[in-house]
Amino acid sequence: MTRAFVADIGHFIAARGLDLVRFAPGQRKDLVTAGYLRRAETDDRGLVPAQVLYVGVAQEKQKVFRTVKRRNPVTGATYPWLVPGSAVVNQYYFYCVDEEFGPVCVKLSGYFPYTGRLILNGNEYAQRQAAKAGIGFTPLDNAFAAVDDVAAVQAICDGLDEGEITALAARLLAMLPYPFSAQDTAAGYRYELSVLQAEFSLTQVLDAPVTGRIFFDQVIRDNLDLGRPDRVSLIFDRKIMHRRRHPTPGRFRTRVITDGVVPSLHIDYKNSKIKQYHKLGKALRTETTINDTKDFGVAKGLSHLPELKEIGFTASRRLLDVQRISHDPAEGAAALAALTSPVISSAGTRTAGMPITSSRVQALLAVLCVFRLLPNGFTNRDLRNCLAPLLGLAPEAMTSGQITYDLRRLRIHGLICRIPHSFRYQVTLPGLRQALFLTRLTQRFLIPGLAELTDPGPPAPSRLRAAARAYDAALDDLARHAGLAA
Repeated sequence: MTRAFVADIGHFIAARGLDLVRFAPGQRKDLVTAGYLRRAETDDRGLVPAQVLYVGVAQEKQKVFRTVKRRNPVTGATYPWLVPGSAVVNQYYFYCVDEEFGPVCVKLSGYFPYTGRLILNGNEYAQRQAAKAGIGFTPLDNAFAAVDDVAAVQAICDGLDEGEITALAARLLAMLPYPFSAQDTAAGYRYELSVLQAEFSLTQVLDAPVTGRIFFDQVIRDNLDLGRPDRVSLIFDRKIMHRRRHPTPGRFRTRVITDGVVPSLHIDYKNSKIKQYHKLGKALRTETTINDTKDFGVAKGLSHLPELKEIGFTASRRLLDVQRISHDPAEGAAALAALTSPVISSAGTRTAGMPITSSRVQALLAVLCVFRLLPNGFTNRDLRNCLAPLLGLAPEAMTSGQITYDLRRLRIHGLICRIPHSFRYQVTLPGLRQALFLTRLTQRFLIPGLAELTDPGPPAPSRLRAAARAYDAALDDLARHAGLAA
């Protein structure tokens, strides 16, 4: 059977004029396939038509059956017997493009029992179906960055079910070399589909990618304990047993893995895991990979794909619900930009920003902390009488126009609001919070810290100054040893 099957593969390659690629150990097969896809011709829709791109072969270890001789203890006669074992055998990869699924791969073993794997990508399926339906979208490396019709694309994704995958397998097996003869198939020897590995991912595209990286770094710092059994049980909705006769198997842990400069958060549960990372600097990607359906009490048959889908997506969403961070950098960055950046109205009127290091802005923020205590609000005159002394001026030295300008800035930036049908103003709740925080930040942190670092006098006992000088000395030593002192 093996000789006949390998011969059929050779005839198949020769008849179609295909390349036979012998993969080297550790070689990235997806990179090889990407090269063939780039060189393939496309149709008028920009899609690669259905075809076989190439055939690859690699030697890999797998479970096999071997024949051994056994001896009848009564008669002494020998007879063959099948026993399970493992061996390094040839695996044949048929990289194809399907009309409905796009790039797919069929991996067939060249040795008994001739196991096979169908490898497909749900995102490729969704993008191909969206393109055929004329739905505009922007791809993002195995994800959607944007789509014109979200509901239609979601319906396409929901339509990837047992029937579609079974039909794909039937199309491919009808085209590719088959290890079983017609008599074998008639006798009932055929392939049946089950789930070996399934990945379910959520890609949340960020409108502010820079703050997205800050956000994810904070997520990692604040959620390093997610791998503990009590928290893993929240994510996967499975009770972890420890002090029982039959404890739950597996290692429950959180790992942070850095590939280059991109960190990723990994949470393990038995043989399954969740991986979360900042994708291409543009999105937060959460992937739940189920490597053994028995981890969740689900059978391997393809008919159970809806159950696995529910488990996978629910776990990803539970992770996002469990994650809590001490602050939201994206919101903080937006609030800081809204306060310090100029505001231009629809009519083109420009209102200056409020830089927090400005002495006038600091005085305005300090006054707001006082005015919050006034139940009936404050007026233009009230602001002038309180602001002028903080700037070292007499109230008469400030004009009404100057105060009106400050009131307009405070109102446009959302720190105060005008009381309807009056010339009085009130401090908003966000305005009070920002005023309290920014005045304390400047007066108790920035100014004292800079004073310690820049004080030209004799060095006073200061941990900050000592740390700064030790850092400067370390840099000087490094430059001196590297020959960069000049």
